[in-house]
Amino acid sequence: MTMPGTPFVYYGEEIGMTGNKPDPRLRTPMHWSRGRAAGFTRGLPWEPLQADSLTANVEAQSADPNSLLNLHRQLIHARTSNPALAGGELVPLTASTDAVAAYLRRQGDRAVLVIANLGTAPLTGVTISSDGRVLPAGRYTGASLIGGPAAAPLVVRRDGSIRGYVPLPQLGPMESHVIDLGSAR
Repeated sequence: MTMPGTPFVYYGEEIGMTGNKPDPRLRTPMHWSRGRAAGFTRGLPWEPLQADSLTANVEAQSADPNSLLNLHRQLIHARTSNPALAGGELVPLTASTDAVAAYLRRQGDRAVLVIANLGTAPLTGVTISSDGRVLPAGRYTGASLIGGPAAAPLVVRRDGSIRGYVPLPQLGPMESHVIDLGSAR
């Protein structure tokens, strides 16, 4: 949802439905609820439900603010309400560790920072830098677009580069943040 292009969600991905080969087992009924046939039909489904239908369903995940479904909803809202995410240019950034992926999405004078710890260990003090000019010089504030903590203010140098920026003091394992930097002040 934070990369360029048109996002594509195949039914069930937004709730973490599982599937098995052969292909017909990848096309099992959508899990809408904990009810009979997972709320998919009043009849007999063409394929049996997946074993996780009691937990991986729209009804259960709608009630859980930390669910995969609600994360998808937050990301879709962030993308549709932020021009930099919806159609902005992708600018790769360099992190101080290979376990972290970081990039900007920018459009006009607006920018969004995406940072993800892809590793299995918590990290502290991860720095982000750019190769050359990436934004107009100035101070940017960091507001989370998906319910995380606010990031430290970013100061872009006169040459438009980012050097040694620590957006968050700690990144948990497999943790990601989408941060609206706004425009320079």
